[in-house]
Parts: sequence; C-alpha cells; structure tokens
Amino acid sequence: MEGVKFKRKGELLKDEEGNLLLVNELNEAYRVDEIVAYIWSICEGKTFDEVASELASQGEVEVEVEEVKPPLQDLISKLRSASLIE
Repeated sequence: MEGVKFKRKGELLKDEEGNLLLVNELNEAYRVDEIVAYIWSICEGKTFDEVASELASQGEVEVEVEEVKPPLQDLISKLRSASLIE
C-alpha cells in the first residue's frame, strides 16, 4: 500500500447545522471532524508515506512519522470501507 497513490471519492459537505459530512458516490453520508476531513482532503495523489509525513509535520509540535502511521492506517481503512478513498 505504501507505493500506491490514493484517489479520493465522494465529496465534503456541510449539513444545515454546520457539521462536516463526507458523502460517497452512493450518497451515504458520514459525519466527520475537521481532522478526518483534512486527512481525506490531502490524500489525493499521495502515497500512504507522503500523507503520514505531511500529517506529522502539521501543528505546533512536530510528531514522529512512525507515531502517526498506526492511527492513519486505521482511518485509511475506514475511509476505504466507506468508499471515500481508493
């Protein structure tokens, strides 16, 4: 998986209450927070390692890439299961 570039599917929307929603091509909506929406948005055309590196360097405190990989792997699996990334 590390060499494969991700392709986003679906779209990011806000509902009438301002909640962020990721909606797949089957029109199934998933409420997400800003972090999940950000990760989904940066995945397009990047490998797992590229996304992990970018995520680790965000914020005021830089985090080791290896610390980011396990939770990121879990999230990527969930996004794939929801048909929001391939």
